[in-house]
Amino acid sequence: MTASTVKFERKDIGSAIVQFPTGSAMPDPLDVAVDPYAPTKRTQGMKVRGFQAWPQKGGPFPAVIILHERWGLTQHFQEMTFRLAEHGYVALVVNQYSRTGGGVASEAAHADQLMAKVNLPSLMQDLTAAIEYLNYQDYVKKNRIAVLGFDMGAFYALNFAASRRQLRGCIAFYGKVPLDALATLRCPVLYHQAEHDDIVSAREVEALCQKLLAQNVKCEVHKYPGTKHGFFNISRPEDYQAQAAEEAWQRTLTFLDEYILADHAGVRPLPDSQRTF
Repeated sequence: MTASTVKFERKDIGSAIVQFPTGSAMPDPLDVAVDPYAPTKRTQGMKVRGFQAWPQKGGPFPAVIILHERWGLTQHFQEMTFRLAEHGYVALVVNQYSRTGGGVASEAAHADQLMAKVNLPSLMQDLTAAIEYLNYQDYVKKNRIAVLGFDMGAFYALNFAASRRQLRGCIAFYGKVPLDALATLRCPVLYHQAEHDDIVSAREVEALCQKLLAQNVKCEVHKYPGTKHGFFNISRPEDYQAQAAEEAWQRTLTFLDEYILADHAGVRPLPDSQRTF
């Protein structure tokens, strides 16, 4: 299958800064029909913030949850939501720093400080809330959702894919591999690997595929010659590599088209007894 072509012009794409509660279920549409005030009666708590883009013609559409790098939810990731929406996806980039103020860093030391404050169980709860939020929207195909992560976000994407059986696919750009969490991962995985990665070892990536293939889970890895960690991020010119970024993007679209856009029987859901939350 070839990568998808652009289906919508930029003028046909809607966008919004969004926020949604975490830790409690979204109200069912039937609840709202019976009680129009149901959404306002939910337990008030932490809000997850993000940025979303979606096609405004047709639908419903499959969705992609994007998890940003350690630098935070930058313009680079907002632009990515538009690029996915042009190909027929609802794209939501979740601010993984929502619980600590949603900061953006330009220096590595600051980024490391932000990253160190992320709590894994809390973030998994926030990402579950993101799925509930998307499934509540009438322009989203219910549970036709993939997760796409970069750097820090790729590590969390793999963790989330291992704990959420409804996900249709996981795409990871040069993220560390949570080997201990992979036993419960069942959706197809696409991993983009930098050749000269000073953060993620080649041995980690090899172990990822060995473990998933042993579990009869599709694992596709592409290594990009001459690249460093972060080669996809155009806003970091010291790491960006245009040719590799374009190749990785086209492979990402192909993967999404095969496993999320089209009906596919390759996802083997886990029984409830094996879910991690």
